[in-house]
Amino acid sequence: MPQKAKDIALSLINGNPNNKTKKDLYKRKKNKQRLQLSADNLTPPGWLNSGAKKEFNRIVEILEKSQVLTNADVNTLAIYCDTLYDYKSYKNQIKKHGMLIDDKVNPFIREKRNAAQLLDKLGNELGLSPSARTSLAVNLPDMKEDDDDDF
Repeated sequence: MPQKAKDIALSLINGNPNNKTKKDLYKRKKNKQRLQLSADNLTPPGWLNSGAKKEFNRIVEILEKSQVLTNADVNTLAIYCDTLYDYKSYKNQIKKHGMLIDDKVNPFIREKRNAAQLLDKLGNELGLSPSARTSLAVNLPDMKEDDDDDF
């Protein structure tokens, strides 16, 4: 399986391990700038229930300063929030009915575990864990713009 492409900043921090030419590095930097997406419409989709919408807005507010989220992330964040709402529902069902139902394992335990795995995956994609934020920190744009050539 091929490796995922690394961000240009990460390549530079690692000392250009793939020995790309300055021309290639400059081209990647320019292409990255062209692919920057806006974040002017970070609103929860209408299909989310009210609890998931609250979580959506809470996460958008928390991550707003970091500029990690863009309009392209709305559906991923919505699925995360919807899954979190489901997780809480499964947890309540387990609490209500117990670990066993008719001498069998409560099926909500499996659903809760599956939801937790999806939450972990989506949370990492969105930068919602300490390790995910650490890896995303490499890719954050500089706060001050300068025209110095990084290459």
